[in-house]
Amino acid sequence: MIKTGVIGTGGISGMHLDFMRSQEDVEIAGLCDIKPEALKHRQDEFGGKGFDHFLKLLDGVDLDAVWLCTPPDVREEMLVECGKRKIPVFCEKPVEHSKEKAKRIAAQLKELDAKVQIGYVFRALPRVKMLKDLMADDNIYLVQSFYGCTMSIDRKMPAWFFDKDKSGGGLVDQATHNFDLLRYMFGDIAEVSGVASNPRMKKEPEYTIEETIGVAFVFESGMLGTHTHTWVGDAWRNEINFSGEKRHYRVDMWDGKITVHEGSETRIINLKEQGMYTYENELFLGMVRSGDWSGNICSYEDGLRTLGLTLGADESLEGTKVIL
Repeated sequence: MIKTGVIGTGGISGMHLDFMRSQEDVEIAGLCDIKPEALKHRQDEFGGKGFDHFLKLLDGVDLDAVWLCTPPDVREEMLVECGKRKIPVFCEKPVEHSKEKAKRIAAQLKELDAKVQIGYVFRALPRVKMLKDLMADDNIYLVQSFYGCTMSIDRKMPAWFFDKDKSGGGLVDQATHNFDLLRYMFGDIAEVSGVASNPRMKKEPEYTIEETIGVAFVFESGMLGTHTHTWVGDAWRNEINFSGEKRHYRVDMWDGKITVHEGSETRIINLKEQGMYTYENELFLGMVRSGDWSGNICSYEDGLRTLGLTLGADESLEGTKVIL
């Protein structure tokens, strides 16, 4: 039986706990959170011993794997302690909010030979593998990424989401998934430049995010790309268009539909996928079972490179081109 622990029992932890509960050889052995009400809520739903400090969890339960779902800026001690104890960690994205701090963590994890998978969920999706297969005989020179939501219209999220210093805003909290996917599919990006505006509500002390954003990329290969982002859109949308010599491809990152245009012909592929978080969890748990980490789709160091791109794009919103 594989004994698992979860540090940080907020919203995203439920997705991972649902997966653990579905596995016959997994026991949810321990949960940890500094907020008693959040901890009790997850215990009532999924069981497991409860702890108010991560060291109490690591000392109190003999764990085979840990899911780390805390905010990005409070992970260093947990990652290092798990590394010292040789406990594999699934760590939610992004790796950090500070690039310098993430570099320090990466160095410590490398020295410990720690086993960490970063939760960039798009990498593991069947639709992404299918896209890569469909594009294998094509030359892609231009990509257009779009993420839209209603965050600044309905204001249903906690207030800290609208404080950029705490949430990171649209790029650091959300677009980082799209940036990571572009890196995964087409390689690293050499430079970024961006613009942003607040057409609906101007910035003020408790509302410091950008509402609409546009970012342009130059890939190391010479390929070009753009990402546009809005918190004042009509609905939650995320799609990416790829333009090649032979075909044009469009993928809806929420429902998995792929549309391929080739000349006058249009092909629509509706993949029947499981829940989005299933695939990254299957990969992580498979490595825990086998001990073979050669199939790790996103190491901490790789996640650090995505953080560098994300922070560079965010920095470019101040009106300067950023060389990565």
